[in-house]
Amino acid sequence: MGRLARLTAVAGAAVAVAVVAPGLAAASPVAPGTLGIIVVSPIASGYAAVPKPGGADFNHVQSAYQVPAVNCTMTPNGIAQTRDGLDGIGDDTVERVGISEACKNGAPSYTAWYQMFPAMGSPALTFHPSPGDNVTPSAPAAGDAYTLSIQDLTSGMRFTVNKSCPGCLNSSAQVTAGSPPGKAPADFTSVHFTGIVVTDGAGVSGGLSNPAWHTDKLIQPGSPHTVAGALPAPYSAFTDTWAP
Repeated sequence: MGRLARLTAVAGAAVAVAVVAPGLAAASPVAPGTLGIIVVSPIASGYAAVPKPGGADFNHVQSAYQVPAVNCTMTPNGIAQTRDGLDGIGDDTVERVGISEACKNGAPSYTAWYQMFPAMGSPALTFHPSPGDNVTPSAPAAGDAYTLSIQDLTSGMRFTVNKSCPGCLNSSAQVTAGSPPGKAPADFTSVHFTGIVVTDGAGVSGGLSNPAWHTDKLIQPGSPHTVAGALPAPYSAFTDTWAP
């Protein structure tokens, strides 16, 4: 998941491009608030915080958004995912929570889920939100203990799962949209992530870009795919859009 091959740097633009094996992506640093390293991921677009050399790893990421409605006309069997998580950028572990916005034979469905290393198959399903519901995913860690949760502020439904992972590295924190490996993303139009908070092991909290750490921008290739918009200061909100 974490293996990459660096391809090229764009002259005069301070931008490098990398491509990764299935997973999220692999880490590369950028200055806070700037577009520096672009990482190609087969399953995700969005942003990831990664440590500076010798810097602290991460122990919390959260966001808030409205569950986007899927249009199954263009993607009758597509699956979109909106998610927050630790790890999966440059390593083979992942601890994340999210919402699947899926189409099956043209019928939409919505499911909250979590995924916790070493169980890296299908995510564990929990409850079914409705499109337009306001949800707050959260993935905090304390040592090797993880508390994965999503609260649906509209319906009152929620889940909280406590897991342990002595071997997990907490080497990134990310907020992304995309699709599962080998699946095309369903047409969710767009999702607006807000209230993004990242905390590192030194107790520093901020948005996805911060002087205490570096930031990657993830792009998903293919057709269809998802596209992350700009990450303006204070780096705590961005819009991710489905594209044909």
